[in-house]
Amino acid sequence: MQVKGKAGKLVRAAVAVLGMGIAAPIALAGSAQALTYVGSDAGVEGRCHNSSYYLCLYYNSTRTTAWWGTQTSVSDLGTRTFFAGTGTGSGTHVKNNAAAVSCDAGSSSICYIFSLPGYTGGRDWLYGGSSGRLQETYNDDASVKISWG
Repeated sequence: MQVKGKAGKLVRAAVAVLGMGIAAPIALAGSAQALTYVGSDAGVEGRCHNSSYYLCLYYNSTRTTAWWGTQTSVSDLGTRTFFAGTGTGSGTHVKNNAAAVSCDAGSSSICYIFSLPGYTGGRDWLYGGSSGRLQETYNDDASVKISWG
């Protein structure tokens, strides 16, 4: 039986958190680091979906301006820049300048965006096949991780 809608998102979120193991809940309980689901059922933004990238970050929350993509996890976004010629924000550093995300990994995969390098700090996450506006890491993004499911 497949659970759809808001209840399905809550079930998937609980499974994802439990799948992270015991260490993650302990770390979150002892700190102010938030974990926020930001995905929507709207799917993956077209430029990301039609590229070879699995995780894409956008300069603007509408996902219509400059963008950057990766095929792998990146522990520090410090040297990355939004792709040239892709709109407002082109050439700007990705670190601390992203407002939205698309995850084009498989539907059982999860994309994470962290506020600190080395996959630490507050984080936003979403399932493969979805996009969303960053919340915890809005203009405060420093690393990204793709967890293949």
